[in-house]
Amino acid sequence: MSEPFGSLAPTAAQERFRALGHRLPKNYFGRKAASALLGPAGGRARRAYDVTIFGTQRARLHPYDNICEKRVYLTPQLWDAPERALLADLISGFAGRTFHFVDAGANVGLYTLFARAEALRAGAAFNVLCIEADPDMQERLAFNLDASAASGEVRVSRCAVAGVEGKLRFSVNARSRGESRIDAAGGVEVAARRLQTIVAEAGFPEIDAMKMDVEGAEFPALEAFFAEAPKALWPRLLILETSHEAPGKSASACCSAAGYGLKLKTRMNAVLVLNG
Repeated sequence: MSEPFGSLAPTAAQERFRALGHRLPKNYFGRKAASALLGPAGGRARRAYDVTIFGTQRARLHPYDNICEKRVYLTPQLWDAPERALLADLISGFAGRTFHFVDAGANVGLYTLFARAEALRAGAAFNVLCIEADPDMQERLAFNLDASAASGEVRVSRCAVAGVEGKLRFSVNARSRGESRIDAAGGVEVAARRLQTIVAEAGFPEIDAMKMDVEGAEFPALEAFFAEAPKALWPRLLILETSHEAPGKSASACCSAAGYGLKLKTRMNAVLVLNG
């Protein structure tokens, strides 16, 4: 990460293939064509690329070992489109106000940078808390925030979101970095903190939207949050990963049990919840 942003730009030929990828349809045929374009666009090489994303943000993306980075590099229109559409719609109403966003499981900051781009478009101020446990992803996140001149708007908590405080083992998936997770057999020890504690220390008066994708730790983290946090801190919009829920435990059921009403489902592994 020592090279300044711009040092790792794609070649002109790779940019042409990226442009083709950006125009692919949002369907099965688009996904199949993306697989064919990935190599010529440079996405199969074991290297990073400095690119502009979401119109105004800058990021160093690593398409070879992280699915979300690969998709945003070549086919951003195929990356979490329903979730981002709802988030953008919410942000569009914040002109002249501050949009408070919590990105739990921030990874390299793509949701944060997307939300920031939408806040700039809407004329809204932006206040963000990013939470990330993976040390390598923390470094990628910090680089992207600096490259986008966003560091002054974002507080980063370098820990795992959990239902407990202390130390936990963490397993790093070097082939798919977005799938790294809390794991008793993991080779890395990380700090674990309750969401309510992290948010309180950040001084958030409210949470307008929260994205939570912590690879199976969503249920205990939310259970503790809804038990401890005042309702004034419950997010108006929660984008929640649910594909790793254990049998008999449902993060979405946890939301409902706490009185946090489920309003919309967009796909099997993501639930969008609107509070109030």
